[in-house]
Amino acid sequence: MWILLVVMALAQPAARALAQSPAAPLSVIGEFSSMKFTEEHAYGYTVQLWQQGHQVFGFFESSEGLAGDTPIGILDDVQFDPRSGSLSFKAKLTIGVVLLAQGRQEPSRDLFEFRGTLERAALVGTIRHWDMLRPQAKPVTSQVRLRRQSGENMLETRSYAEWEKSADEILKFRGPKW
Repeated sequence: MWILLVVMALAQPAARALAQSPAAPLSVIGEFSSMKFTEEHAYGYTVQLWQQGHQVFGFFESSEGLAGDTPIGILDDVQFDPRSGSLSFKAKLTIGVVLLAQGRQEPSRDLFEFRGTLERAALVGTIRHWDMLRPQAKPVTSQVRLRRQSGENMLETRSYAEWEKSADEILKFRGPKW
């Protein structure tokens, strides 16, 4: 049994690569956001979505403070039904630093889960946010309506391989630290 689990774990990256058929064109689904800005601060969420073949992928951003270099994560476990518009995903982010015992600091481990519907002009649903450094704490749940944006901030790539390479560069600086 454990051999099967190891084989399945090793096969996941290969399966992901196979799902991104090089023959299928990469298309932008859109950018959706609830981000609000003051002079120095930004608050809200942004989701950027692309599609290649039947595979949907993208980024999730969450901001709760100073504007600039908004924390970002890759969408994981994406489930999308194009007929109903039903969309769900998870994303890992590091949105700050947590103060631990004896004054020790550690990058936060924030897990977000979205469940909702992709509509023509908005992404509507529920976001749940867990603090994984405090697993006993209950998640914070928010109802959101992320409005379609111009998409001018989205990566322009021709293939999933190009997108992934660009995504890796972005994640080095703004991605999760866990």
